[in-house]
Amino acid sequence: MPKYYNILFDLDGTITDSAPGIINGVIYGIKKINEVYNLNIDMPNDKILRKFIGPPLDVSFRKYCHDDEKLSLEFVKFYREDYNGNEGLFNCTLYDGIYDLIKNLSENDYRVFLVTAKPKESAVRIIEHFNLTEFFNGFYAPIFGGKIKSKLDVLNEAIEKENFEKSKTIMIGDRIDDIDAAKNLGIDSIAVRYGFGNDEEFKNAVYIANNTKEIFDILSE
Repeated sequence: MPKYYNILFDLDGTITDSAPGIINGVIYGIKKINEVYNLNIDMPNDKILRKFIGPPLDVSFRKYCHDDEKLSLEFVKFYREDYNGNEGLFNCTLYDGIYDLIKNLSENDYRVFLVTAKPKESAVRIIEHFNLTEFFNGFYAPIFGGKIKSKLDVLNEAIEKENFEKSKTIMIGDRIDDIDAAKNLGIDSIAVRYGFGNDEEFKNAVYIANNTKEIFDILSE
């Protein structure tokens, strides 16, 4: 019997390489903020733009662009104008082997869940777009206008609602938000190197995997 039974996946940087759609949306949002509010916020460089992938967008805007709560919420509105309205959310690809990994886990009686800080409406549409829906037992993500936003909040909601046995549960993600949320809530984690994080973010990970084969090997031990 494998050690883990409940397998919780992050989305951006873990299931999908979502950089093109997200970065385009961030650029669009910053340009609109400058245009509408007659500001001159500098466009972040490529390295900083990639840091927008994963954490809540308003938090990243305040951290990297302009520390103003009202503007950060306006930025998110403009971002969604491009990302959702222009279907930027589908400007992404599945990582090599991830479809087969999720399918194999589901077919071998693991319980598979999506746990993401991306808005639920967008996340579910992306999972449907890649024909993965049938392999998931549940989806946990913030809803528009809701109080839950961070990965810690979302993961805590999943654990409480599903009544997971923590020793049988593991979080798989690519950013510090995933790894530290898991540690704070008492479950193990796998950090994936192929996403948008780096080893500096993975100090609290129980395992580190370079690819989907290594993820499966960890889960099937």
